[in-house]
Amino acid sequence: MNNKIEILEKLNEIDIEFEPSITIDLNEEENCKLMTMFSKDNITKNDKMAVLGLDIYKYSEFDEDKQNLIPFVFDIIFDEAWKHITQTIQGLPSDLPLFRDIKDTRENFISTGDGGFLLFNTPLHAVIFNLHFYSILHLFNTGHFYPRLSKYIGDIIVRSAITYDNVFRYEKKYFGKPIIDNARMLSKDKLNRFIIDKSVYQYFNKYFNGIGNLPIINIESIERAMGINIENNLIFFTRRENENRKNYFINDRIRNVHIQKIEELTSKNTRLELYNLEIQIFTIQCDEIDTNKEVSLLITVGNTNLNNIL
Repeated sequence: MNNKIEILEKLNEIDIEFEPSITIDLNEEENCKLMTMFSKDNITKNDKMAVLGLDIYKYSEFDEDKQNLIPFVFDIIFDEAWKHITQTIQGLPSDLPLFRDIKDTRENFISTGDGGFLLFNTPLHAVIFNLHFYSILHLFNTGHFYPRLSKYIGDIIVRSAITYDNVFRYEKKYFGKPIIDNARMLSKDKLNRFIIDKSVYQYFNKYFNGIGNLPIINIESIERAMGINIENNLIFFTRRENENRKNYFINDRIRNVHIQKIEELTSKNTRLELYNLEIQIFTIQCDEIDTNKEVSLLITVGNTNLNNIL
């Protein structure tokens, strides 16, 4: 049971909607029933999930006519990023094998109008989606993706953050600490940074010997960490075969990763240990119909500027 109507029916068995007296005391039986009503059987608790927060910087400072368009721009960039994850272009492998359990990203998306929070099974998924999102954002800002709309709107700056913790679901919506923490992290940032929390940092330490190893992560280590067979993917080392080496790997996508420890953030009595991340990625973008129309880009997600970061 995790919907409002069913929970309300249970509540009405032991409570009333209006009571003029304010001297209500809970007996042991009532306390037990309330505790059971809001147990994990009634509100679905998931294991840890990674929350990717995306926020359009200084959205309120755009002219009103542009403000009305920016949620639409965010949506088409979001959809195009997902398309690039799931579709094979120019014969290159896609990242679909890593995301095959996700049928519709919108089911796990919490919109805020000028951005939102997207939930994934692991921080690795969140990082990959963020790299694709920023690739399309860069295409838009440089006039390669809907160039006339880009010219009209101007540059859009997005800041991002990833948190990793337990979430729960009520009425098909997600709630929990990682979403709250993510929102606080984004609100404190004053530039287009890419910030992760301690749990994300520890996840990459545990499974990949640190997030700084992103440029050399291969699909065998991903398969071991996730217990799945992915064969090929677009972002990380791809398996190849030749006469001399049956199993070797190539990767020229992720070029550089810089990770910096940030002073702990204290917000509303919550202390967060955070890290500033910068990732440089090489990508080739082309037209879906005419693949001869292409552009090569070296994109930086986040930056290493720690001035006034929190």
